Amino acid sequence: MKTKLLFTLFFVAVSLATAAQKKELQTITENDLKAHLEFIASDNMRGRDFFTETPGLDLAADYLKAQCAKMGLTPGVEGYFQNVEMEAVTPDPDQTVLRLKNNDGNVSYETTVIFSLGGPPKNDTISGQVVFAGYGWYNEETKYNDTKDLDLKDKIVLVMTRTLEQAKEGTAPDMDTEMKKMSRAMIGGAKALILVNDPMNPDTEYIENIRKYATGGSLKLKGAKNGLIIPIRLIFGNDELADKMLEESEKTLAGLQQEINSSESPKSFAINKLTSEIQLVKSTQSIVGKNVIALLEGSDPELKKECVVFTAHYDHLGTDGQGGIYNGADDNGTGTVALLEIAEAFQSMKKKPKRSIVFAWVTAEEKGLLGSDYYAQHPVISMENTLVDINLDMIGRSAEKEPDSVDVNSKSLAGPNEIHIISGHRSTELMNISDKVCKNLGLVPSDELTKAFLTRSDYYHFYKNGVPILGLSTGLHDDYHQITDELDKIDYHKMKRVTQYAFSVAYKLANQRKRLVVDKPVE
Repeated sequence: MKTKLLFTLFFVAVSLATAAQKKELQTITENDLKAHLEFIASDNMRGRDFFTETPGLDLAADYLKAQCAKMGLTPGVEGYFQNVEMEAVTPDPDQTVLRLKNNDGNVSYETTVIFSLGGPPKNDTISGQVVFAGYGWYNEETKYNDTKDLDLKDKIVLVMTRTLEQAKEGTAPDMDTEMKKMSRAMIGGAKALILVNDPMNPDTEYIENIRKYATGGSLKLKGAKNGLIIPIRLIFGNDELADKMLEESEKTLAGLQQEINSSESPKSFAINKLTSEIQLVKSTQSIVGKNVIALLEGSDPELKKECVVFTAHYDHLGTDGQGGIYNGADDNGTGTVALLEIAEAFQSMKKKPKRSIVFAWVTAEEKGLLGSDYYAQHPVISMENTLVDINLDMIGRSAEKEPDSVDVNSKSLAGPNEIHIISGHRSTELMNISDKVCKNLGLVPSDELTKAFLTRSDYYHFYKNGVPILGLSTGLHDDYHQITDELDKIDYHKMKRVTQYAFSVAYKLANQRKRLVVDKPVE
């Protein structure tokens, strides 16, 4: 009789908990998600980036703070804002200049229509003899080699975009190929690689699109050490610069490309009567970003010392300088507003979960995961007492049908029922809970992106500190980091289901009596 009574009481308790969870799930609605997203991803936010004329990023932070206060969430830090002190290094386009000099040292040409990608944070001057190296490419199969017998030591190397094969096939350029060219030039001892659009390039805006990114500058946390600075500069120029460099040889870039393509052999040479001097001028300033941190304190006097953390970055890419706005509806407007709905669902519970829940809208993800890096160094509840980080980043898009396979080197948009989960596989128990929730919601989990994307979003700073992670995404698409990432392409039904998944997993972890077991810790 006693056993039967205990079983009955247990069954009733489980039923009540399940009913309560379903009630909270119902507070997550497509209409609420859409209403929040229409504000966060509007033109008024100016792309939620630093340095825009209208401080859209600050407006977004104020909106998140106001929503947290309206819900009655406890500030995770004073006033909800965790200040993230950073240093910004920005190129000075008016002072950045390239000069060509003849044997007498006289300047024959000067231009400011250049820019660099990466390099040291301080001003930099490079000078050296110029060599032309075609595509700057080496093909391991055919042994085609643009730099064979060409002395690159201390030289300024002029190359075209793409490769011989890409030019003949008519395919667009890609940054991975160009970075391989820089690596080969660096191994050869070159001081700089100047990259210009090849005349046959179908993507005439390729370098211009890189310029928009590169001239936006870079950020690092205040006091952080500079990363490894490679001993070569990557410079981008235009066709006018290329032809001015080739003028003494009585060649043109278009003519040389035709010779290379028709003969399928390199046409590289040193431009003996020409040197180049490149001055890269940068400015440094201190700026303060804002992580927005809210806390739902747990109901258990002991277990509330532990927490589940939710993260979502709310920054994006700003404007393109030509009237276009990177509204980032999916990246990461969807994760940002989903976290608002999750917070509201937890706050609506009459009996709060046993463990605490931390809601962290982090800044400067697009600048190098800086906001989450700062939070990991200054957590609201220690990393030792953080059970898991559930990160929401781009959760609002769907392919028309489920993909047959996932190619991590290309776009990886999930189908109507699929969800990408980057986990790191540190807890078997966590993955079992995840799988069960997916089954209940009719979602199909995929971990195909875990290896390739483990360092790509804010969950990484938790993972490297030994905290299990669930990085949620519906995958990459053609609008990724484009001004076409807009509201009209969002799948709100899919977005709601992913949001409900995140709530359900956290609900389970925050309420179970025993702590989540990490059976495969980070080595």
